[in-house]
Amino acid sequence: MLHSFTGTIVTPLQQAKKQLSLEEVIQKEKKWDTNNPNSKKIDKLIGEMIALQNLPFSFVEGLGFRRLIQELAPKYNFRGRNFFTDFVCNELYIKLAAKVKELIEKYDYKSFTTDIWTDPSSGVSLLSLTCHGVSENFERSSIVLKCETFDDRHTGDIIAEKFNTMLAEWNISNEKVHCMIRDEGSNMKRGMRLALLNDLDCTVHKLQIVIRHGLRSQECIEAVKQKCKKITSHFNHSTIAQKQLEKIQDRLNQSHLKVFQDCVTRWNSTFYMFERFMKIKDALSLYANDHNIESILPEEWKVIECCLEVLKPFEEATREMSSSQALISSVIPIIQMLLKKLDVYLTKPRESDSIRLAVSNLKSQFSAKFSSLEDNNLYAISTYLDPRYKHKFFKPVTEEKIKDEIIKMVNDPVVPDSPKSPAEKTKRMRMGDSLDPEPGTSSMSKKTCLKSDLAMMLGSSSEDEGEGEPDNSSPDALLRKELVIYRNKKRLDLDENPLNWWKVNRCEFKILSKLACRYLSPPPASVPSEQLFSGAGLIYNPLRNRLEAEKAAILLFIKYNSPIFNFNY
Repeated sequence: MLHSFTGTIVTPLQQAKKQLSLEEVIQKEKKWDTNNPNSKKIDKLIGEMIALQNLPFSFVEGLGFRRLIQELAPKYNFRGRNFFTDFVCNELYIKLAAKVKELIEKYDYKSFTTDIWTDPSSGVSLLSLTCHGVSENFERSSIVLKCETFDDRHTGDIIAEKFNTMLAEWNISNEKVHCMIRDEGSNMKRGMRLALLNDLDCTVHKLQIVIRHGLRSQECIEAVKQKCKKITSHFNHSTIAQKQLEKIQDRLNQSHLKVFQDCVTRWNSTFYMFERFMKIKDALSLYANDHNIESILPEEWKVIECCLEVLKPFEEATREMSSSQALISSVIPIIQMLLKKLDVYLTKPRESDSIRLAVSNLKSQFSAKFSSLEDNNLYAISTYLDPRYKHKFFKPVTEEKIKDEIIKMVNDPVVPDSPKSPAEKTKRMRMGDSLDPEPGTSSMSKKTCLKSDLAMMLGSSSEDEGEGEPDNSSPDALLRKELVIYRNKKRLDLDENPLNWWKVNRCEFKILSKLACRYLSPPPASVPSEQLFSGAGLIYNPLRNRLEAEKAAILLFIKYNSPIFNFNY
């Protein structure tokens, strides 16, 4: 037994504990080995943070970051940018790619969206490939597969070569490509044709082109648009003007709303600019009275009001089809609804002949651009297999042709849209014109929203009588029976998920449910790929403008795919 200087008795056990605590202090100061599980976990978190937050690899060498890690994990052994460059671009990417491959193998058929993006500061060009699929469990997901770099011009021949390379890398045969959604660029169209891939125009891009031309067709609309852009520029270039506008809004007991900038590449930005001008109309008028800017005349306010009335359904349709949950099956119903809205507008007396001419021109271009939707199996069959719509948007003769195509496809899955046969690919079944307005739908309210308009169309006539039982002696009796039962079932509400419906009813429709997985996989637009490249713009920020294209592609892959797996890979 020992005695301390203070006279306290120290037992041997207490002495041992004291010595042990000294050893713990020494151990505490020792850094983790690189293979320590805690160290590897932090490596992964840092690597993912670099991708998720668009950070440069040199970020890990910054003083602020190192002080933070030192405080949170003092035993972590710091790594430099070279380690994380290799770690992210190799280890993380390889592990995540394995999970992605495992997921897409669950899709019997795969749909894709694609887009090309060029960074003006670095000159880097990327071609994206985003995969969309529905599993046997009717779970739909979108996965970024690849961003291929361009070293040459974006010709159709090079695009075709890039697509073949990307698909081969993921072991995806052309026969398993259901369709590719792309923009309307001639190089993209040629690339798809050379690669023998089923392709469709991005519906949102087509709407963009039609409406942009429609707005430009009448000088009065273009003049008002340019005046609004000039007023917008006045406020955007002067904080003093913005503050004065806010003071006027305060006097009027209005919320502080700024003007909205029009963008030449987005027609809906013109809609939002006009919409904002109407909301702050009084404040703008008072501001113009006291300042040296052009005021908007009463007849010009009327033009803005008419444009908003015409374009509101198109804006809602654009938003709906740009949604991450949107299905290609909604394209035919939405397009028919928009045509009906234009017809309704033209039947009403109007004060302005120029607006009427603009709407008439818009309808002509719209009809020409979307006249062949029902001629394409990819659109028609998907709409028919959506339990929200079924046969409702098709005439009887069209419906029969769709069912014939379904039966033909089940008997020989390669026939309808085979990329192996260009002749078959370009040959489209004529299904008749089902775009004529139905009677009894001309009194739609101008304030109804998109789904209300669709619901009105779906309920515009009484339910068709159910079909009788098919001939059981037919070799296709089982499939024909499924088609009859499916048609006779009550349609799903517009707000409900059609994939959930198929999941619940797949045992009853063993043949049709497999087709539904395939035909309900594509989105209506290439928006997912465009959104991917909005992230690419962030990746090439001033801190990373020297980033190599291959590394940028890998960072995008990790950024968009790792959250899908909840970072477990």
